[in-house]
Amino acid sequence: MELVTLAHITLNRIGSANSSGFGFGGQRERKFTAEVPDSTIATLQQIVVEIAEANGELSGALHNLREERNGYPAGLVVFNVQGISTQYSTPYAVCQAFPALKIAGRYFQLEEVETKGSTFFRQDAED
Repeated sequence: MELVTLAHITLNRIGSANSSGFGFGGQRERKFTAEVPDSTIATLQQIVVEIAEANGELSGALHNLREERNGYPAGLVVFNVQGISTQYSTPYAVCQAFPALKIAGRYFQLEEVETKGSTFFRQDAED
């Protein structure tokens, strides 16, 4: 059993950065899950670029990929890149990173147990 960080990543428009901002040809959406070293913005941005390039985006095409902070639910990290003459309404990538237990190649999402408002009882506690 190992504690890891997983990231669910949705790439909404793979191929859009290749088109130099002209038109919408060749775009596609794909979802990925990756084990990442941490949940920092830099790490998530790096894995987005790696996955996009491994799936057809030209190397270096995402050099202007930036985090967008406004208008998205808490817990999501959103990255976007716009074309030279095209403005997309859908962000390039949406990520959600979270701790998980890795057991025998399977992953189990962890969720904090709410204890606020209750007294935590431990039989071995010394008063």
